[in-house]
Amino acid sequence: MSGSKADRPYGRFPRHGVAPEPEIVLAVAPARGRRRLVAWLQARTRRERIELVLTAILVFAAISLSVSALPKGVQLGTVANPLPTPTLTIPELYTKLAQTVVTVRSELADGKTALGSGVIIDEDADILTALHVVADATRITVTFADGLTVEAKIFAKQPDNDIAGIRALGHPDNMAVATMGNPNNLTIGEDAIVIGNPFGLSRSLSTGVISGLHRTIQPPGAAKPMTELIQFDASVNPGNSGGPLFNRDGDVVGIVSGLANPNGQASFAGIGFAVNIQAAGGAVGVPPD
Repeated sequence: MSGSKADRPYGRFPRHGVAPEPEIVLAVAPARGRRRLVAWLQARTRRERIELVLTAILVFAAISLSVSALPKGVQLGTVANPLPTPTLTIPELYTKLAQTVVTVRSELADGKTALGSGVIIDEDADILTALHVVADATRITVTFADGLTVEAKIFAKQPDNDIAGIRALGHPDNMAVATMGNPNNLTIGEDAIVIGNPFGLSRSLSTGVISGLHRTIQPPGAAKPMTELIQFDASVNPGNSGGPLFNRDGDVVGIVSGLANPNGQASFAGIGFAVNIQAAGGAVGVPPD
């Protein structure tokens, strides 16, 4: 029985599934045809060469016009990528920053001496320190990094933030001045650098991190709490009060005010506080950054 027309394959198929070898026919073009072909190829090659030369001339002309249109004094060259500013190491920072820190001594009416730290904020030898270091002083002296000791006078007070501005009545010829930073840019976990005079050990360095921001504490005997304090864990002890808190760029971001100790002792237990430099600088008229 033969199948329907629909299920029959169309076209010619080899028997037994073997495809016949294709016949290859070689033909030789007539001589006239070969000459025309060669001439056509040669003509095409000449055209391509001419087009290539014309393209090169046009490109060169365009470049020449662009260069001639540049302003005088402008030269073409390679673009140099600016090198990143190298970050100072902690020892390098200390060498620079310690020159801006002073030792503050206050002679009290009872014959005792209060010891603290301060930071130079301008070329007039104005110094920021903690008010509780100088508040009851009958005489104040500051000692600069080169050993020069001179008297100083209070010219500004900010009791709410425990900040005082004192002016040295003399200073070294090459006095270093600190750079004020922006505490609003601080983030928890970034470096905290403190230089001060704990227990009279001049310009001691301690490092840690910023542990908290916008802290509020109630100082003993104060009528109201201190707010917007910077918490850090760089070691501070008696004698650090009034010294600077630096960020990793070497900018002053706070003035050390105190520490917290659960035992009520005046010794470091991992929590220090600093008045942010915007509030501290406001006491002496330093504009915020």
